[in-house]
Amino acid sequence: MEDVAYELTASAAAGILGKLVEFPFDTIKVRLQTNHNNMFKSTFDCIKYTYTNEGITKGFYKGVSSPMFGAILENAVLFVTYGQTYKYLDTKSNSNLSDLSKIIISGGVAGSFVSFVLTPVELVKCKLQVANLTDAKNNHTVMKTISNTIKQNGVKALWKGQSSTFIRESLGGSVWFGTYEVTKKELKKLDKNNENKQWHSLLGGGLAGVMFNFTLFPVDTVKSLVQIDHHITVSQAVKTIIAKNGIAGFYKGLGITLTKAAPANAAIFYTYDMVMAFLKKE
Repeated sequence: MEDVAYELTASAAAGILGKLVEFPFDTIKVRLQTNHNNMFKSTFDCIKYTYTNEGITKGFYKGVSSPMFGAILENAVLFVTYGQTYKYLDTKSNSNLSDLSKIIISGGVAGSFVSFVLTPVELVKCKLQVANLTDAKNNHTVMKTISNTIKQNGVKALWKGQSSTFIRESLGGSVWFGTYEVTKKELKKLDKNNENKQWHSLLGGGLAGVMFNFTLFPVDTVKSLVQIDHHITVSQAVKTIIAKNGIAGFYKGLGITLTKAAPANAAIFYTYDMVMAFLKKE
């Protein structure tokens, strides 16, 4: 139980810092992913519009409270589930599994579990991130968005896009943890004292974020479109993206996503490792 308490504390700190770093980039990503009326000609055009018309807090950080809370839950579920699953697989009865297999399985299980937490959080986030584009009064809030969603389509509507989120997170969890753990392991081998350094966490985390987003971005694009429009299904979203922008439409916003993925995920893993190291010393 002490280990779990440490994991919860470290994951909460990592989630908060990571979300503060990535959220402005994420806002631009969602707007580009759902920009099927070609309101924005480029990533820079979207950034300029957001800053000029909405500012920092009401534009780039619009709706941050929901994903901030979600980031704490997300990282708690991710790291605790990953850690406990890995420990289970690492028992003698499962010793025939390679270390990489344990990491991939544990990451997939962790991602699967966290998808059920992320779906409603990201649905509210996505709606708020594009709300200013259709409502100049700018009176949308997290609670109002949740309330309107439930009133219009019931509680289950908060989990619209669950299938896309599940696919993204279950596969992404394996990629995320796998990239991080393998990178740290290889860097440790290269160290003359065979030790992991603080910068190993930063580099491993940055690479993990880039690999996760690069491999699963098309799924994330479909999820974003499905979540901002209650009347559209996954198959309809895919057809809409292809019809309006072709295959390239699945990758709109990829550039800025990869730009934020490295520092945000580096911050997450670095913070987690440093807090865990500090707590275990106490």
